[in-house]
Amino acid sequence: MLDDAKVYEKYDPGDMHSLLVDFHRQLVEGKQLAETSDYNLIDPSDIKNIVVAGMGGSAIGADLLRCYALYEMKVPFMVNRDYLLPGFVNDETLVILSSYSGNTEETLSSLEAAKYLGAKLFAITSDGQLSELAEDLRFGYVQIPGGLPPRAALGYSFSPLATLMSLWGFIPDQSEAIEETSYALHKGAEKLARDIPEKDNAAKQLAKKIHGKLPLIYSSPRLEAVATRFRGQIEENGKALAYSAVVPEMNHNELVGWKHLYEFGQYLQPIFLVDPEDHPRNKFRMEFVAGVMRELGVEPIFIEPPQKDAPFMTRMFELIQLGDFTSYYLAILNEEDPKPVKIIDRLKSELANLKG
Repeated sequence: MLDDAKVYEKYDPGDMHSLLVDFHRQLVEGKQLAETSDYNLIDPSDIKNIVVAGMGGSAIGADLLRCYALYEMKVPFMVNRDYLLPGFVNDETLVILSSYSGNTEETLSSLEAAKYLGAKLFAITSDGQLSELAEDLRFGYVQIPGGLPPRAALGYSFSPLATLMSLWGFIPDQSEAIEETSYALHKGAEKLARDIPEKDNAAKQLAKKIHGKLPLIYSSPRLEAVATRFRGQIEENGKALAYSAVVPEMNHNELVGWKHLYEFGQYLQPIFLVDPEDHPRNKFRMEFVAGVMRELGVEPIFIEPPQKDAPFMTRMFELIQLGDFTSYYLAILNEEDPKPVKIIDRLKSELANLKG
């Protein structure tokens, strides 16, 4: 099925495939947009902590940066997915509002909370109310291209944010890593595109393995956001449930729950995302858990980045690219159009009619 060109004409009328193939361009372009923004409106010497307020595809870029810069970020950095902000936010906090559409209600609510708490403001958006408010309130923002599903604009939420953190001196310069990652994704897409037959296409093969099953995606803490992205893409593109968790935390709770699978074991497909720089004890823990799964008749899949010697940013995004393409092929196997998310649109419509 996945090697039949006609099925893509039927199930991908909006050409989500092209967005996956061209994704690599967003990283370099996003960097350039941040560099030409009015980022100098922020004085980094006044910042003691950073909160990125966003939801869904607009927040996952911040999650990736949180994991990517875990050991380098010079100030506390958190991602906030809610209408309100944490109590520690004050005039020494930089609140970065990330909303692809510019109309995300939770993010706009966070903006009001940030104003009330006296926080410094910056934004990443394509348009909408957020860009209007940035102009009215005179705070800086990076304007990114619009017209994409937010989850397909990950490069525009990650690269500008990473570049801003570098320009403000919170992390080292990321220019070389962004360029190298963009090139790697360009070459990687050539191996995962739909005209590459299943026997040579790792994403098609993985989609076949998880089709009709519940993918359970596990990772180390540094790949937590990659696992989250993997899960989210299966859910939004593939229209199927998935689950993700982190080692070693899951060893302290979930592991015990693997004792009684009942009849569900046949429907589970564990996937371990592994990085060469994972802590040795976490590597042991993953192998131990995999052994427990095998004893119960569940065979896990281990996935590593194709280029084990590449910079960490490249390794992260190579795994993300595999997940993105896998979720695309899963949608085709499910006979679904990967692009629309009708149930989310329905929820937003009903929220718009909700008072209060």
